[in-house]
Amino acid sequence: MKINLHHFLVVILCLAVPFCSFSQDDSVTFDAKYIKKHDGKVTIEVNEVQELTYIMMAISDFAVGNSDMLNRDTDYYQAVQHHFSRYKTHPAISLIDSMLTESIINYILLSANAYGFKFDGPNLVATNVYTFPAKQVGTYRISQDPIKRHRQVFEDFAEQSDFRKFYRSHKHDYDKIHDDFVNFGAIHKQKQWLEERFDYRINSYLVLTSPLIGGINATTTFEDNHFKQTVLCLPTIKFNNDWTPAYGEAMNSRIIFTEIDHNYVGPLSEQFLGRIDQIFDRREIWVNKANASTAHYPTPIKVFDEYLTWGLFILYAYDAFPGNVELHRKVIDHVNEKMSDKGFPRAESFNKKLVELYRGSPSKKIEAIYPDLLDWASTIE
Repeated sequence: MKINLHHFLVVILCLAVPFCSFSQDDSVTFDAKYIKKHDGKVTIEVNEVQELTYIMMAISDFAVGNSDMLNRDTDYYQAVQHHFSRYKTHPAISLIDSMLTESIINYILLSANAYGFKFDGPNLVATNVYTFPAKQVGTYRISQDPIKRHRQVFEDFAEQSDFRKFYRSHKHDYDKIHDDFVNFGAIHKQKQWLEERFDYRINSYLVLTSPLIGGINATTTFEDNHFKQTVLCLPTIKFNNDWTPAYGEAMNSRIIFTEIDHNYVGPLSEQFLGRIDQIFDRREIWVNKANASTAHYPTPIKVFDEYLTWGLFILYAYDAFPGNVELHRKVIDHVNEKMSDKGFPRAESFNKKLVELYRGSPSKKIEAIYPDLLDWASTIE
């Protein structure tokens, strides 16, 4: 069993924060049945046990003081509060509060590890597919799977609050989220574009989402039994009456794309690690150290990969929306502004050079662009 950890997860909780790493040992088992079910497919799921963790966190005292942790602007959030707030005194919620108070990273570790379990009646049982995959974010590490460790108290909360009935009663909400991803997420199109430009293939995409997710984007690729599955933890599709249909697709694609492409960029960047280390080690050039979020990109390769994964979306937009000059301009401005806000001051010039090299590349392979892009980057002072 092997796991691609070149860029394991990127999480946004108000700021963009790199999230790594999950367990490398015995984290996943893909048997023949699982492979047959998922091979060549994009699966979109509001997972039941994950939703239990999001709901428990949503009614915690900690969540009250952390407005960006959850999406509160929905009828679903109000339904959660109406149904579950009466159970705030349950020991499970006190436990959740203490975990989040210790570190907000437990917001990620709880929900990520929840995917390794399912309900069997009132009991939480292991799926034996994903097994304690989430152990560490940055320097914060846990030694025990929190779902397994606290299974009984979580089971009791689910039973006392009638969680499973609530979950079943909101199937229409979850079905709409699924359909929105199918109709507006363009994930197959992004996958095809990336795999035409990288010599890297992923067998399956698994999108895990929830109407309660606020600002969290995350991705990693697991591999076992010669089968790769990219897991994407994403907020729901966004809608804005001021967006044209094309721009709406572009903005939702950007959120997804800049997570997906880490799984393709990471392995390729490793092949150029020496040059990247030499060039992007000059942090005073490539990051604004006054911006606290840049501390989450501590190595040269993390800096370079962040530039490239966002820049690639501009190239994708050129190809996905041919001839739409106004949309291209908006996408470029959006990417450059977001990168500048994150503390990457060279985004505009980097992306301009990237577009120039891509348009001049006969093969359109991203690997062919790397040498010239790094040659250019080495001249920046």
